[in-house]
Amino acid sequence: MSKTIKKLLILLFSTCLTLLSASVHAQFTIKGQVVEQGSNLPVPFASVYFEGTTIGTLTNNNGLFSITIDDYKGKTLVAKFTGYEHCTKKLNNSNYNKKIILKLKESSTELEEVVIKSKKWENPAWEILRNVQKHKDDNDTRDLKSYEYKSYTKSDIWVGNVNENFKKKKVVSDILDSFEDFEPITDERGQPVIPIFSSEVSSTIYYIKNPDAKTELIEKSRIRSVGPDDSEMISQIVGSSFIDFNLYQNSFIFFGKQFISPITSEWRNYYDYTLQPKKISIDGIDCHKIDFEPRREEDLAFTGTMYIADSAHQFALVKWDAKLNKEANINFIDSVHLMQVYEPILKENQKTGWLPKKQDFIISIGKIADKWAKVKLNIKIRNSDFIVNQPKARKFYDQPVIMDPDALNGVNDEKYWETQRPEQLTTKDQQIFSMIDSAESTPRVKIISSVGDMITSGHKKFGPIELGPIPFLYAFNSVEDHRFQLGFQTNNEFSKKWSFNGFLAYGTKDKEFKYGGQARYIINRKHWALIGASYYNDLRRVSVNQANFNSRPLFLAALRWGDMRYPYMEKNASIWYEKDITRGFNVMTKLTHRIIDPLFPYKQEGDFENNTPVYDQLVGTEAYVKLTYGLGHRYVTNRANYRKLVAQDNRPRISFDYTIGIPNVLNSNYSYQQIRLGLDQKANIGKFGTSSYVLQGGFILTEAPFPFLAMPFGNNVPLLYNRYAFNLMDLGEFVGDRWASLQLMHRFDGNILNRIPLIKKLGWRTVGICNIMYGDLSSKNANQAVRPQLLDGEQYDPNREAKALDPSTPYVEIGTGVENIFKVLRVYTIWRTTYHTPTSNNFGVYVAFGVSF
Repeated sequence: MSKTIKKLLILLFSTCLTLLSASVHAQFTIKGQVVEQGSNLPVPFASVYFEGTTIGTLTNNNGLFSITIDDYKGKTLVAKFTGYEHCTKKLNNSNYNKKIILKLKESSTELEEVVIKSKKWENPAWEILRNVQKHKDDNDTRDLKSYEYKSYTKSDIWVGNVNENFKKKKVVSDILDSFEDFEPITDERGQPVIPIFSSEVSSTIYYIKNPDAKTELIEKSRIRSVGPDDSEMISQIVGSSFIDFNLYQNSFIFFGKQFISPITSEWRNYYDYTLQPKKISIDGIDCHKIDFEPRREEDLAFTGTMYIADSAHQFALVKWDAKLNKEANINFIDSVHLMQVYEPILKENQKTGWLPKKQDFIISIGKIADKWAKVKLNIKIRNSDFIVNQPKARKFYDQPVIMDPDALNGVNDEKYWETQRPEQLTTKDQQIFSMIDSAESTPRVKIISSVGDMITSGHKKFGPIELGPIPFLYAFNSVEDHRFQLGFQTNNEFSKKWSFNGFLAYGTKDKEFKYGGQARYIINRKHWALIGASYYNDLRRVSVNQANFNSRPLFLAALRWGDMRYPYMEKNASIWYEKDITRGFNVMTKLTHRIIDPLFPYKQEGDFENNTPVYDQLVGTEAYVKLTYGLGHRYVTNRANYRKLVAQDNRPRISFDYTIGIPNVLNSNYSYQQIRLGLDQKANIGKFGTSSYVLQGGFILTEAPFPFLAMPFGNNVPLLYNRYAFNLMDLGEFVGDRWASLQLMHRFDGNILNRIPLIKKLGWRTVGICNIMYGDLSSKNANQAVRPQLLDGEQYDPNREAKALDPSTPYVEIGTGVENIFKVLRVYTIWRTTYHTPTSNNFGVYVAFGVSF
């Protein structure tokens, strides 16, 4: 063979090798999506890799992935995520260049216990979690003396499952017709949805330490809603401060339940962890990726993934992405997806604090029936412009939420919102506000919205004037028979400073008109200070002033019903001043002039002469002061310029009040002094449930007229359970001038009945009840002649008289109950264990209605 031919063969062979090498090293990009089997919802942050290799990636927020590999032939693609079974797909010439769909099926089997005999082996995630605990105090936001940041919150609620049956509903048909001129809105599966609520809130969050206080200043709020008309109150609730929790705490309250943090100090008792082999970069920070899931399904815990910074950043929590454990026994909730990303902030001494810069919450309310829709709530919070350790004066933090005076003005200025949004809205998102406006203008939606507003507010709104309260329109009692009442109140459309209300009532039996009115002026909304004046001439009953009750209209309206036993007419003129001294500390002072005409036989001193009843009139001037301290109770202002309790945590609230009747002032003919103390708390006890209690007591230091003595508050409404009353006690059955009581209700939150499969499926929850009352009537107040009012045709019956409790024997009610029947019905059985008499009611079954998660 000649050298020339030999060279040509060598050249040809080399060229073939080069081409073969190029062919071998050609790269292929495999793209696809990981979704949940059945729902086809995307699974974000799932692991996708080639079996038997270290080549892999994570899916993004939409479940999408892209992996580059040299040779796909014979390779198997694997997808996995905690809580799901692995999914595999073998690649070949027919599918490698198409979009690969990997469907994950929920895991239905539990992992068997694995015993590791080698003493040297340890879960590699544990060392990282020990370091998280070691640096917990440094990384916790509560280590900062103060912080502040700008916050943008976008909230949307829409209705899904819009099937043909649902479309046939007239109101739905009207709404869909109103959307004809808009581009259709669809969910992640391409199914049509109906937006019913959308809001944008621009605010600034302020925090100060010792004692911890957080204030949100609402700078601008834009709301569109097919529902209740109270933009001011809703604005204070949809801000970012109401949707914030700290994972560095061992537990946090979510949906009214106490959930266990995945980085709790007792992490090994509650969670199982899996450390992924590769570190992940989050915003330039190298992180350990750790999957976690509850060790026991009955624990209130999450399943998901967290990203822990490496030692360079002191093992801080950088991000977590989780789903709610499906066994959490939360009403109506089908699924919850939470995501938070934290940003490092430089503190003193070159240390780093971490504050949340992104928070996403997606909550799906489950389908109740085939013809019902599903509702989804999507909340996105973006925070920026962090400032740490530059606290403001303590007084600045007095209120948890402050509305800027112009927060609801100019809210449709798109240029303003473009400067506030960290991410610009899509064309579809921008039209949502207009779509809701269009739906709200349809006649049927107007009617439904109006009815919903009446139910939530208790009033019918006519611009700046509202008629109500609706529960007070009618009552039936022993004095008036049929009582008809019409009332009104003003709202913030009338004035943000002034508010007025009044009523006029008439009884068909006594043929008397009753009336009253009130004026209030808010001096300072930011630090909450107001003055007020009122006057009424109305029917009252002994014991209501001593009762432990709240101001819910349904409860107050119930006091107008039934046998009043000790009724009286009262003319009452009062002026008062109320102010928050500091956060959680409220002071109220009041001066009152009263003229009381008993409608029951009453003589202030001595017995009735010749058994002839008299009706001593009482005229008095009283001074009253009340102090209340409770950092854990959170209030917002509604459209009627009243503060409404909307949230409370585990911290107790304590109250003290003092009343003095001043003689010889404005013809006063009595004097007395009274002191009362109260303590109430809603204590979450983790997996053991929630205990709510009210502990109160008091004593009257001096002689006091009978109408001012203390009467334990009984329930005068048959069958309906009253949380704030002794349900088997008659209203006015006992009387005293010294008393102490405990009302306790413990909700087990499913921890007992959940052991029974059928009951667990139904979601029923057990309740324990214990009500105790100690009391005494001293000799100085036992010499008044008193008889209950006689009903028509009734003879005097000593069993109807109020009696003193024996100071050595408490009145006791115990009971149990089942709540969450059909999601709204509650049934309680109560036993009266002491003070049995021939006429006493010693056992009762009561019902109540309420919606709770």
